[in-house]
Amino acid sequence: TFKYPDPSRYEDTQGSNVVKPGEIEATHTIAQLTSLYTPGKPFEIEDDIVIGGRVISSDKSGNFYNQIYIQDETGGIEVKIGKNSLYNEYKLGQKVYVVCGPGNRTGGLTIGSYGYKSGNNYGGNGMTQLGSAFAKGTYGTEYETSYIRSDRIIKDHIYRESPEDAQPQTPVVITESQLPSKDATVSTCPYLGRLVTLKGLKYADEVFALLYLNSDESNKNSKNRVFLSDKTWGIDSWAMSKSNFLSRLQSGVWDEAMIGNANDQNYGSVGSVSIDYLKEVDLPFYENIMEREDADFCRKVYYWVYGVYPEKEEDQTLVEERMKPENLVKMWPRYCLAQNANGYSVSQYFTMGGTTIQLRTSGYAKFADSKIPAEVLNGSKTVSLTGILTLYQGSVQFIVNSLDDIKVE
Repeated sequence: TFKYPDPSRYEDTQGSNVVKPGEIEATHTIAQLTSLYTPGKPFEIEDDIVIGGRVISSDKSGNFYNQIYIQDETGGIEVKIGKNSLYNEYKLGQKVYVVCGPGNRTGGLTIGSYGYKSGNNYGGNGMTQLGSAFAKGTYGTEYETSYIRSDRIIKDHIYRESPEDAQPQTPVVITESQLPSKDATVSTCPYLGRLVTLKGLKYADEVFALLYLNSDESNKNSKNRVFLSDKTWGIDSWAMSKSNFLSRLQSGVWDEAMIGNANDQNYGSVGSVSIDYLKEVDLPFYENIMEREDADFCRKVYYWVYGVYPEKEEDQTLVEERMKPENLVKMWPRYCLAQNANGYSVSQYFTMGGTTIQLRTSGYAKFADSKIPAEVLNGSKTVSLTGILTLYQGSVQFIVNSLDDIKVE
């Protein structure tokens, strides 16, 4: 097993893991490492493998979370580090080495992917990543890797050269023909996981956002899901902060969105739940409104559903209609979504020739609520994007570091 220098001998402003050039050398390229992984089969790396690359992502704007991307000349990879404000420790262009196999004091990292889905008609590869292994039976085991949260593991596996030697990477401008296929890997598409620029993208009048009715329920449960897809649903911002989400929800613009997966929608919609389904999952809610006619409870429900207490409304005739038990009880999905409101990631769809590009933005990004320019929405202008090219279930996905990486052409 290789032995690596004790990072405590060298210090930067963060005081950890900074090494001098030449003290660690890469044994494998990123493409060579990722070629060892078979989609859907994560594993702990036991061989002495070291990769090196330069940082191309930044969480300064909030669009990346607990992760960095590094790239070399063969491709890029995600490294899941369970810490915030990583931009303070991993500067754009800074050289990073990852000891993938066993370190001085800990076992090897786990290689897997996020977004892999099997299937001939739907699905495809995701983005290869390095992280920790999940303990068997723990929450989140539907994912192939976990975040590296332990400082001991981080210090044993992730080394950096001085930020003074950072070399910010120049994005490669690529064409439609150079985009990854649904089964692409870093070996077959060297632009995967790398910093690239896409030009001439046209807005596709479609978004994707996945909402959950109950944060305590499994996010895989069809009954707990609401898909906003196939049109824009009134979302004209890059993503949605909590306040933006509540404003749109309580306006009623999503009332027609169905609960459940496409082949399993027997539960009603956001604005009109199936009563049979409601009785099955939340009988107390039904009884408080329909049988007990609990005035305080109904007042609270009204507030969450419409964003204002009923006595504060100017149109009391409208309030009277809304407060009828048979009307208020159907608003259970809105009530649940409002109580569990959060920042929501949104994929805004663009087209590059005949290829669809999903521009994914976090609901916690500083620019989440920034409006997409009207001339882009109406198709009179296109955009160019600079960011990291990834795959999710075989579809091309793109992530930018900041709003400055989106240019109207």
